Amino acid sequence: MVKCCSAIGCASRCLPNSKLKGLTFHVFPTDENIKRKWVLAMKRLDVNAAGIWEPKKGDVLCSRHFKKTDFDRSAPNIKLKPGVIPSIFDSPYHLQEHSYSVMDSPKKLKHKLDHVITELEDTKESLRNVLDREKRFQKSLRKTIRELKDECLISQETANRLDAFCWECCQESIERDYIS
Repeated sequence: MVKCCSAIGCASRCLPNSKLKGLTFHVFPTDENIKRKWVLAMKRLDVNAAGIWEPKKGDVLCSRHFKKTDFDRSAPNIKLKPGVIPSIFDSPYHLQEHSYSVMDSPKKLKHKLDHVITELEDTKESLRNVLDREKRFQKSLRKTIRELKDECLISQETANRLDAFCWECCQESIERDYIS
């Protein structure tokens, strides 16, 4: 069975003439920490498991995903230096250099989601408080206008204009600052 590179979009296959072309294939490390770094560097998702792809025994990455300095060429067989991480990937455009391309664990994503939901609830509560303050302010203003009119300090026409003006200003303020 022909081994294929596990990187997304890489068509490299381990064929008899691959080594002659300078193409080598490397199994995933047995050290779990280094293996995890390889997998994260690949940015590959497992659509069936709805998470990060996990390599199986025999899965490989080709030499195209490593820098030239990552290889030990002193021995007859080209090997990777200990602890190197693949770093060269031609990811699909939608995964390139975007904040969502770095995959977080489901636990971390759940934590982020909970945080966003909490912020949304806090913002809704803040909006309710602001709207309540606006209503209280409007009532207080109308009461003041009525008292001024009752004490004949302003005319009925001025009272009506102030009342209409205050209503329009409050509505515009609410719409501009909190609804839009």
